[in-house]
Amino acid sequence: MKKIIVLSLIYCAFYPAYSQDCFDKLAKQAVVIDSLQKVVKTEKGNKEHYINDYQKNSEVLRDSIKTLNSDLLKLEKFKTDKKIIDVQLKQKNDSITSLKNQISEKNQQSSIEKQKVEKRLHEEKEKGRNEALDDIINSYKNKKLDDLIKYSSKLSVQRDLQLVGNNAEIKPILFDLEKFFLAIELLAQKFDAAQIKNAQILLNQIKQQSSLLEKIKENLEYYKDFNGELKKTIEKLIDLDKRKVAANDAVIQKLKFNDIVSELTNYMYNYFEYGNYPYLSDIVLEIIKRKKLNPDADISDLLKKLQ
Repeated sequence: MKKIIVLSLIYCAFYPAYSQDCFDKLAKQAVVIDSLQKVVKTEKGNKEHYINDYQKNSEVLRDSIKTLNSDLLKLEKFKTDKKIIDVQLKQKNDSITSLKNQISEKNQQSSIEKQKVEKRLHEEKEKGRNEALDDIINSYKNKKLDDLIKYSSKLSVQRDLQLVGNNAEIKPILFDLEKFFLAIELLAQKFDAAQIKNAQILLNQIKQQSSLLEKIKENLEYYKDFNGELKKTIEKLIDLDKRKVAANDAVIQKLKFNDIVSELTNYMYNYFEYGNYPYLSDIVLEIIKRKKLNPDADISDLLKKLQ
């Protein structure tokens, strides 16, 4: 560049007429040349930058292609594995379907067998029930009421009533026995005139002849008298407690106890069948128990049990 300028100046020195014009052209050319050199330099730099970017992008692309190839291989392997798995799944599904069918068949067979067993059990149960029912019926048929009373109880009668159902031959007998045992229970309870009256009505409905039946009727008839006389006896003993206190005097205790026994003996002698009334006999025993330990023992609560 410098050489061109120097040569131009020398030339212009020999041509004075064109010196100014020549100088201007040279200056313009120098500017153009300089601009071109800058453009070339810039293009060169851009080219190098582009080459560098291209190399870098090529590197990235190669890595991406490599990765894609690896992924593709994995995908191909996955597809292959998937085919194997699909085949295995189909085999498993087929096996499951086969097992379900087998289970269904087994369940059907089991259901059929169960129905057969239940039917046999029901038949055996009915057979056993009928045999038991026949035994029960035979145990009551053509038997005297006294014998049935001796070998029965309220619970056994109520149980058999449920078993025989509406058997027209046996059910009335069981009802008669039930009436009898309900009447017996009244003798073990506090005297109740209304219940006694109702029991007497029921017992009079029994058609069979029975000495035990007549006896229970008699006991019910006289329960009021036995109960009333025991009340009077206890009232006498309570009056004795007021008139005579034994305290810790052994002699007086013995005398008082003898008086107590005398009163009780009179009751038991005159009403010797008091033992037929469990409720009353228990009270008598309680009086003896208390007074034996302490002749002054309070027995007013026992009187309340009879009122």
